[in-house]
Amino acid sequence: MTRPPRVPPADWSPRASDGGQIDNVDADSLVARMLELRGITSGQREAFFHPDLDDLHDPLLMLGMEQAVARLMLAQRSGERIMAYGDYDVDGATSVALVQEFLENNGFDVIPYIPDRYSEGYGLSEEGVRSAEASGCGIIITLDCGIRAVDRVRDAKDRNIDVIICDHHLPGTAVPEAHTILNPKQRDCPYPFKELSGCGVAFKLIQALTDRIGLSPWSAYDSLDLVALSIASDLVDVTGENRILLHHGLKTVARNSRPGIRALLQIVHCTPDYLTVRDIISRISPRINAAGRMARATEAVDLLTARNEQKASELAANLDSLNNIRRSYDEQVTAAATQQLEERTEFKHINIVWGKDWHRGVIGIVATRLIEHRYRPSVVISDDNGVLVGSARSTPGLDIHALIRECKEHLIQYGGHAMAAGITVKPDAAEDFAKALDAAVGRELQSASKREPRHYDMEVSVSQCTPELLSRLRNFEPFGPGSPAPVFLARDVQLANTPRQVGKEGRHLRLSMVIGQGETLDSVGFGLGHRKEALAAAKTLDVVFRVETECYRGVLQPRITLLDFWAARH
Repeated sequence: MTRPPRVPPADWSPRASDGGQIDNVDADSLVARMLELRGITSGQREAFFHPDLDDLHDPLLMLGMEQAVARLMLAQRSGERIMAYGDYDVDGATSVALVQEFLENNGFDVIPYIPDRYSEGYGLSEEGVRSAEASGCGIIITLDCGIRAVDRVRDAKDRNIDVIICDHHLPGTAVPEAHTILNPKQRDCPYPFKELSGCGVAFKLIQALTDRIGLSPWSAYDSLDLVALSIASDLVDVTGENRILLHHGLKTVARNSRPGIRALLQIVHCTPDYLTVRDIISRISPRINAAGRMARATEAVDLLTARNEQKASELAANLDSLNNIRRSYDEQVTAAATQQLEERTEFKHINIVWGKDWHRGVIGIVATRLIEHRYRPSVVISDDNGVLVGSARSTPGLDIHALIRECKEHLIQYGGHAMAAGITVKPDAAEDFAKALDAAVGRELQSASKREPRHYDMEVSVSQCTPELLSRLRNFEPFGPGSPAPVFLARDVQLANTPRQVGKEGRHLRLSMVIGQGETLDSVGFGLGHRKEALAAAKTLDVVFRVETECYRGVLQPRITLLDFWAARH
């Protein structure tokens, strides 16, 4: 029976306008409804549940691919040296590892290069171009960067170095005069799927090279574990081609992952067979990123290309140590930033703080934490001997890059995208920049929602969350942007025991919901520890929860995440 839903006293709404409670139906019916909500027709179900590598697009559809392949094949025949130049995050490190490994295995002369985050900054750097010239490189392949490097590409050209740009970021108004640009988002590119990660674009390049060299397609597919790390870490849409690549990349990790990834999984106690996107984001990515934040990102590339198990274990342990140092800095700067935020009352629409010698490697993470503390776009600026370097993070619906552009008179430089940006503020201009950005965000909020709308897929009885259903829902993985985990609303829920605060400073909640005679469903509410008393006081609850899976001590089990709750109304 379906009945109109009661509207919850919170900003939740059904994903479909006809969303109501589904009573007394089996797992098949619930799964069918989930597919319908995701727009998956009966003819598309097989491709959805069993993505096929044969459905990947022909890489030669990408504008510039023929020219890029021809130039690289010429380099192979002549023994010309190539620099694989990448960004210092996970997407960049995996891209460099993928290209370096493939080219080396096929007779190319290649050297890796990732710029120093602090002395060179993001993108193709002057020092990087000089290093390519000094190393005798005739080609630079930029990976996960380069699409806006107009001056540096011209510099390379003046030094008789051809630049092949492999990027997935939006081009600017001026396009670099590179030998070739591979970017599905560039103007007039007919490539059907536009949301590849940077490593995804690199994969399409080696896919095309594989065909030209005459190798088996599996020569390219062996690197899908790297592509999977990039897709999960860079938060690109898990739809279309990305879903195929991620699905098979996770299978590659389970079947035959490289020594570096195995070493990382051992350190973070993840089982390769059941690795999820959430595991990558929360456990693997921070350690790979720690190399670029706390040392040199080339250490991450060394790990990802290591062929010796012992060497891989040593490198993974070092990245784990760097991540622990990063966490220490993170905690220190977060504490100082949060305290400063509480003392600042003049900015009504943004969180903005600055401090002396805050470690630049963590200010982006801290900006994200400030949004969790107080839901507003956040900017964290470090004063490093008078150089004001900042990192901004936004809330959905607000293009922080566009808003920062409105305040560029106070900046030396800026860059980024809608949800994240980096800035360098003019000396002594932090206060003026903060006022200008606060005003710009305030104007934007007059016509934009302050909080992202939140949706649940359907309303169910908690008793319907049987082991069979939870097992069936695992088939919807991998989850990510554009392909979210199932979210349910259940009403009149009773707790099996008193909820407990867990985690540091009791930030989280752990509770059990009654689903039947003697049966319970365990759940964790992240960041909901402060609502323990309200939860315990209610006789019955309406709850919104997300369903995923996790592996604990080698056993696969459902992960029920409590997202919100309120006292049931009768």
